[in-house]
Amino acid sequence: MASRQPPEMVAFGPFRLHLKLRRLFRDEEEVRLGNRAMELLIALAGKKGEVVTKRDLFDAAWPGIFIEDGNLKVTIASLRRTLRKYSAAGDYIKTFSNRGYWLSDEAEGVASDEGNPQSIASTQIPHLGNVIGRADEIAELCKTVGIGRLTNIVGAGGIGKTTVAIAVARIVEGEEEVPVTFVDLSRITDEEYVIPSLAAVLGINSGSQDRLDAISSTLAKRATLLVLDTCEHVSNAVAHLCEVVLRRTESVRILCTSRQVLRAKHEKVVWLAPLGVPPAGAAPAAEEVLAYPAPKLLVERASEAGDYKLTDGEAGTVAEICRRLDGLPLAIELIAPRLLVEAAADVLRELDNRFAGFTGRELETPPRQRTLLATLEWSYAMLTESEAAVLRAASIFAQPFEPGALLRVISHHHFDPALVFDALAGLRSKSMLSIEHASDEMRYRLLDSTRAFAANLLEISGEVEQVSAAYARYVLEVFEKSITEQARLPAQKWYATYATRAEELRKAITWALYQSGDTLLGLRLVVTGLPLWHELSMIEDARRNCEEALAAYDRISCSESALKLKLLLGLAAVTRFVSTDTDEAIATFEKAIKLSRDVGDKDAECQGLVALASYRLLPGYRTAAQETLAQLKNAAMQSGNRPALWEHETLLAEMDVIQSDYPAVIARLERLREQIRNASDGTASRFDADIRIRTENTLGAAQWLGSQRPGTGLRRVQTAAHWALEAHHGWTLIYCFTRGILFILSECRDYALGGHCLAKLREAIDRYEVPTWTPVAVCYAEAFDALSGSRRDPDAIMRAFDQLRTGLPQHGRHVYYALLTRALHAIGCVDEAARILNYVFEIGPQRSMLPELLRLKAIEERSKGRDDDAHLTLSRALAIAEDHGSWAWRLRAATDLASLLLEKFQVNDAKTVLEPVYGQFLDGFVTPDLQRANKVLDDLNSSDLMSTVGVAASR
Repeated sequence: MASRQPPEMVAFGPFRLHLKLRRLFRDEEEVRLGNRAMELLIALAGKKGEVVTKRDLFDAAWPGIFIEDGNLKVTIASLRRTLRKYSAAGDYIKTFSNRGYWLSDEAEGVASDEGNPQSIASTQIPHLGNVIGRADEIAELCKTVGIGRLTNIVGAGGIGKTTVAIAVARIVEGEEEVPVTFVDLSRITDEEYVIPSLAAVLGINSGSQDRLDAISSTLAKRATLLVLDTCEHVSNAVAHLCEVVLRRTESVRILCTSRQVLRAKHEKVVWLAPLGVPPAGAAPAAEEVLAYPAPKLLVERASEAGDYKLTDGEAGTVAEICRRLDGLPLAIELIAPRLLVEAAADVLRELDNRFAGFTGRELETPPRQRTLLATLEWSYAMLTESEAAVLRAASIFAQPFEPGALLRVISHHHFDPALVFDALAGLRSKSMLSIEHASDEMRYRLLDSTRAFAANLLEISGEVEQVSAAYARYVLEVFEKSITEQARLPAQKWYATYATRAEELRKAITWALYQSGDTLLGLRLVVTGLPLWHELSMIEDARRNCEEALAAYDRISCSESALKLKLLLGLAAVTRFVSTDTDEAIATFEKAIKLSRDVGDKDAECQGLVALASYRLLPGYRTAAQETLAQLKNAAMQSGNRPALWEHETLLAEMDVIQSDYPAVIARLERLREQIRNASDGTASRFDADIRIRTENTLGAAQWLGSQRPGTGLRRVQTAAHWALEAHHGWTLIYCFTRGILFILSECRDYALGGHCLAKLREAIDRYEVPTWTPVAVCYAEAFDALSGSRRDPDAIMRAFDQLRTGLPQHGRHVYYALLTRALHAIGCVDEAARILNYVFEIGPQRSMLPELLRLKAIEERSKGRDDDAHLTLSRALAIAEDHGSWAWRLRAATDLASLLLEKFQVNDAKTVLEPVYGQFLDGFVTPDLQRANKVLDDLNSSDLMSTVGVAASR
């Protein structure tokens, strides 16, 4: 039967390739490929289901050019990576060993991160062109990386270490399906920034004291290849980092590039030599010269930049140019564009003239470094005045930049914009700049060596202060715009636009607030950065900068009250979660509230009141909470602030939980849930947990504790946990996991899923720099180990208790103490459990936890043979739980009391206690508590039946 598929279109998996149009689609979305990747895919598609030989693929993508085998591997790996971005099901390009590749409709399965979206933070491997003259080195390195855990590519500057490392990384990623994390260390200036740089690449905020633990934990999620590029200036720190990561992980491999040996444990050094050049003294033909990789690279790069072809007449001169450049790829690539505008003999002559001024003068500098410096100096000397000024100013950007941004930082030259754009074009043509396309926008980027060279010139020229000041003002405008756009852009679009600019903000603030003395500019930068820090849960950045900015505000006697108010509110937003000094925290909140009232800003007043009210719900401060909540509602009503009204409702719900009024909690949160669902406007500050997720989480926990539908509550907190993972917002995840899912899973004894969620919590604590919440994670970890039977260590549990007891006031939830007590009972450590219970009853147990704490006390009493005391304690626990409307604690107390009565052969009394409670549950019968209650009822019925049979027999 004839195929209905149009001959110009080939389909595979979810993809459609239009051969004539040379366009690839995944459903309705176009998949953009490079030219050579497209040629390879078209060749494979033309023989779909059949093996296409390597020779045919070479002819398709590199017609008439001799290309090494490694280029094909790298391009295929890149093509696979692109397809996998659009279809995670697997690889549609299959390898036929030693022969070629073929395209299939069926994907080979690949490891999936579904359900584990943050297992590891892979980074984009830089783009790679044709690799020339490195086939043997790449093959050797692939074998070395495959069998060793730490490989270091060592060679002179500009020799092509990064290029080779990228090629190896792409092959490992494509053929082994191993994720690659690429870290460029060339931009950092000191050893101390190595670990923060890797943490930033992995999405772990800098500043944490336990960054190495967080890095190791993140990398250990799965087998990965970590590429650390340009390590020579920070070799000691890199060596330490490698040793720690390799010691703490099992399947991580590390590939470094450096100008020197790291001298780290287990380091395998692979020395990289210069590209081969023709021997001196001969006058070879073009074909002979191109057999050597150095001139081949020079000619190919010149051909890519324009219409250049090597002739026999210039072959010898081109060979001499490569010899003078010592076969260094970077120097060759910088020289290549000159062949388009000058004869090879003129290029060689100018090269000789430039080297006369540099080579041989600084004898302590290695020759290759002097040659590279001479190349850069030579390139710079040929720039026009405007090109040189643009190059120096562009060194301020560590990331790709837009032309408009460059206009801002070079404003002190008062250049006409047209002149600046011409200078950019000139720099691009001379390979001093590269172009990147992202989101339909063209950006420029300096090569790293060129940036370092230009930055030094910027300092020598005395322009650092002017350029840095202009850069800081530019960043200020960017983030002022971000505040405006946050209200109108979809959250994902806003995040994609500004999340990558966090380092720009940090750099500008460092210069303005900490270095230059332009304090007012620094204060404004801190204020405009607050929404980004809120969105990214960069709590430590916000706290540190707000505190420094407020101190600087007083130091310069600034009088802008609105500016101070925003700084106070920014500090208040994080203080409520991480402050250990309650008096200082409340003083901060009250300052913000007073100032907001002084300036008449009701929305700001609401923010301050939310922070104060939530803090006053902590133990010891609740008497004033109701008054603060009343003030919050009044301010929110006056300003029409719906998010503040929603916060008011959630805080009232927390107050109801504290008072154990579960019906009120459930009714209030169900109403709030509908209001949020139907609302079209935004929510409160993202330094709060997302209010939709928080409401679902608290409602689920309340339904599990205080209703006859624990199954509904369990499903609801599971949904909230899923939403929290998808939100990628640090505090939302920490809040929901510590106050919802982990609590419910521990009570339901699902320690496997609990362990998975606990790992997510620990990762979030590390990533978002809130180590003050580590005691809660430790509490759950120790409890899960004991309750699941995997460890019997009372000392570790008691250390977890001490950490909670002496930690943040926010940790003062007696549910944690009850969990640790249960864990100690599970491993038979009754005396240690009694110590925790005695402490809790001494300070006064929280009302919501009193029934469960009494039940645990009864277990202790029974272990000591005091059954009568236990009977009284359980009866009291049951009565209090019934009065509170706490069905979970009521069921547990009734089950324990019924079991006690059954042992005393008081069957009817036991049934009277348990049957009325069990009979009112409507779902959740697979939960351990209801299953245990059902078993006790079965035992009671069996005992009753046996008693009846015994009486009948006696008659």
